[in-house]
This record gives sequence, structure tokens and C-alpha cells, in this order.
Amino acid sequence: MGKIHSKFPNYYDNHVLNDDEKYNLHLRHHLVREIFKGNFSSPVHNILTGWSARVLHVNSILGTWLAEMSANYPGCTYIGVNSISSDEDGKPFDVEFIKSDIQNEGLPYDDDRFDFIVIRFCAWEYSESEWKDIIKELIRCLKPGGWVEITDFGMDFQNPGPKLINFLNNLTNIKCTKDKNINVVNKYEEFLMETNEMENIQKQTEYLPIGEHGEKLGETALQFAHDNINMYLPRYAKFMGMQLKDIPCIADTLCEEANENNTMVPITRVFAQKIL
Repeated sequence: MGKIHSKFPNYYDNHVLNDDEKYNLHLRHHLVREIFKGNFSSPVHNILTGWSARVLHVNSILGTWLAEMSANYPGCTYIGVNSISSDEDGKPFDVEFIKSDIQNEGLPYDDDRFDFIVIRFCAWEYSESEWKDIIKELIRCLKPGGWVEITDFGMDFQNPGPKLINFLNNLTNIKCTKDKNINVVNKYEEFLMETNEMENIQKQTEYLPIGEHGEKLGETALQFAHDNINMYLPRYAKFMGMQLKDIPCIADTLCEEANENNTMVPITRVFAQKIL
């Protein structure tokens, strides 16, 4: 795959995660697994219970998904790829981590290598044209009959308040995201179809409650949202004309509104099978 360049770098490039960020990433994984009642939506159970299936997770920062998959489906080979080095302490024996930048280097594998390929939580990192190239690279490494699955948060919130709507509009219009579609999750089906290499293209969207109306899950999601804003909004603050000192107050305001409005955030999985 030829080099493709994003105008705004991946947050995790050359960044050492602190304990709060690691906790946040683990929590994101658990929230998504809970709302979908499982770690994947593709019909790959029979593939994984067969012998020696090969599974690739792109953007595997901590390896939580791989570790759980390894425990639930032993006998497979699991590989995590990321542009930063992953922490390999305590990793299962059948899990391997590879440092590789899919955006600029492609995947370091031959064609038709994997039975199941997953990429999660990269929506904001790439432009639409970059996403098209990345999807082609995933498909190149996927075996005929294998499945690819993309998971991301969307921006089509249910019951958003006016402050959240204004915040999202500002985020969409700032310079560093102008070449991005922050709601690109709604285009993944189209991108897969355009390759003419995929069939059985499906989409599943679940809504994560943010606040007390979602009981324990919603309260946990509210804390996740609050921490997420405090952690990652500094990345965009200067482009949005914000002072860093104001971010905690912004996080409080947005989360209070979400709790009062019974706001829900969409999480979507798009999955498809490579034509035999």
C-alpha cells in the first residue's frame, strides 16, 4: 500500500500512556463489549472454534480484546498491530504484538493471510480517502471467505442537548479536522462495497446510555465520557480557541447536560466477508 498521510497525527504516536489513559482504554473496551453482548458481531464462531484460525487486530493499543479472544477461543493465532510498542507483560502465549504503521507502511503480511481482521476506534484518525486505502489493505491480508469488522463511535447522538450539539459542530469545523469526517462510521459500508471484493456487508448499531438513566452501565459511561473529555480535548483546545484551564468545567457541563437529557451515543460495527 502506498503511503498516505493524515494532517493530524494519531494521538498515540510517540506517546507513552499513563495509568489513567490505560484505564480509560480498558473501560472503553468493556463498555463496548457490554453494549454488544460480545467481542464481535461477525459470524465467525465456527471459524474460531476450528483449528488454527489467524486473527488480526489493527490498532491494538493494550491488547485487551486479543487477550479475551485468546481466552474464549484458544487454539487460534492472535496478532495485534499498532504504530506504538505494546506492553507485552502477561500476554497470552498465543498473542503476538507487532509495531507497524498501517497508514504509512501498510501491513507486514502476505496476501490472504488472516481469517478475521478487526480494526476499532480509529474514526477520527484518517480522512475518507485514507480510510479507503486502509480498508483495501485490510482486505488484501484477508483470506477469501474471511471476515473484516470495523467498530467505532458515531456522532448521531440520541437526545443531545444544545451544548453538546454546539460542541460537536465546533469540533467538526476546526482546522485540524476539516479533512476528516468525524462521523465516517456511516461511510464504512460504502467503502467496503466500493472495493468489489466484499459481500454480506452488514451493520449493527447499539446505543450506549450516558448517565443515570442507563443505571450502572450509564453511570460508568458517564464517568468514561467525563474522563475522555478531560484527557483528549487538550489535543484540540488550541484549534477550538479554548484555554486548557477551562476544560474541566467544559467536561462537567457537557456531562451534566447528557445526564439530564438521557443522551445516548451510537456505537457501530460494520462487518463483511471477502468473496471466495
